[in-house]
Amino acid sequence: MKISKSIKEAILNGAKIVKEHFSGEDVYSALPESDRFEIEFCIEIEKSGYFNLYLNYKIEKYTKAVYLVDIDGLCHGDIRLHTELDEVSKMKIGRTFLEKGPKRIKIYGGWGVARIYAIELEEDKLQNYSAPSFDLSNKNASDKCKKLMEYFSKIYDKAIVAGQHTNTAAGPEIAYLEYQTGKKPALRGFDFLSYTRHTITNNMTYDAMFEVILNKGSVEEAIKWHKELGGIVTFCWHWFSPIGGNDKTFYTKNTDFDIEVGLCPNTEENKLLMEDIYEIGKWLKIMADADVPVIFRPLHEADGRWFWWGAKGFNAYKRLYYLLYDVYTNYFKLNNLIWVWNAPHPDWRIEKDYYDIAGVDFYAPPQNYGPISFWYDYVYELTEAKKPIALTENGPIPDPEVLQNTKTYWLWFMPWWGGFTADGKINSFEHLRKVYTHPYVITLDKFDLFRR
Repeated sequence: MKISKSIKEAILNGAKIVKEHFSGEDVYSALPESDRFEIEFCIEIEKSGYFNLYLNYKIEKYTKAVYLVDIDGLCHGDIRLHTELDEVSKMKIGRTFLEKGPKRIKIYGGWGVARIYAIELEEDKLQNYSAPSFDLSNKNASDKCKKLMEYFSKIYDKAIVAGQHTNTAAGPEIAYLEYQTGKKPALRGFDFLSYTRHTITNNMTYDAMFEVILNKGSVEEAIKWHKELGGIVTFCWHWFSPIGGNDKTFYTKNTDFDIEVGLCPNTEENKLLMEDIYEIGKWLKIMADADVPVIFRPLHEADGRWFWWGAKGFNAYKRLYYLLYDVYTNYFKLNNLIWVWNAPHPDWRIEKDYYDIAGVDFYAPPQNYGPISFWYDYVYELTEAKKPIALTENGPIPDPEVLQNTKTYWLWFMPWWGGFTADGKINSFEHLRKVYTHPYVITLDKFDLFRR
């Protein structure tokens, strides 16, 4: 089955073009709604199944355009159009499961200037789904790591683990979730943000100081979360630059640290880099000695290049990742780590023997609880269906019923800290209650693997 809709055909079927194209250089700008691109295609699906979606388009400015895609009002991800100027191209924008019946596919928002000529849906002949491998990359992994991965293998595609990131050691988000829903997440996210030497920087804002000071004590809280409550622990690492800089120096724009120089032996940058690596290794060892399994997500979002560990491209990133893996696995003998690769791009791909779970960070528009299935499928193909896939950072939590209906099998979700959970604007309080009481969602009270 192949369905194609041109803009002209789509208009005859009720499509709406709010504006033919939008131009803007800053992807982070808050743009007035009247300046946004929006087009909607109305398509009838004759038989439920997996479909590949393609777009015919032409870039007219900036050689790149980024837009969001909704199906029946639910965000399925974004599309990133790359091409030579004035060249008409056809690109696969995603694969998802669609139920029989009418579908409204909307492309909107974003930046760059592009003309959209047609959308095509093609039934995927491979309607099956392959379960990934849950074998650990470290063959000496602890018994608890093995038990946790075995547990993940049993619930994968049958449930999703509720997670919540807490930037501060106190983690008020956990108490607030319990206040709103009566439940706690099974997985709590922590950050090594304050654990290296150069976290007091030049021109430090209150926001940066707040994050650093209140992050201290996170390791102790992680141990308590696991030992006292039986919860799952995950750590990311907003790595302040080893040489310092301005404000939050994990951002590329705020430091002069050169990762390529840092990876060269006998340089001052390498000395400082290794000091940081060994310092975090000591804290990870404390958790290993306490028999706490840690889902470890280092060097996240490197492919975005906004963090210094991605600034010099994928080769430097890979060298640093493999260095971390070697030091922590072979020197520190940290058998309590489950490794997450979180730079989902083919050029930035880590060898499968060096990570255990693939992670995606994606923030849908506020209160849009779509499945983000395009990103799931993209990483499913990128990992050749061999690794479980987690939504390692998100804004709105995908609706559990929509995840089931679209067969989008995220291992866990993990809203960012602060207002992403607590202000009611990104995740409404009604939605939080729906998610945390849904039978598809594993909250702390349902997770008893480590409970005494």
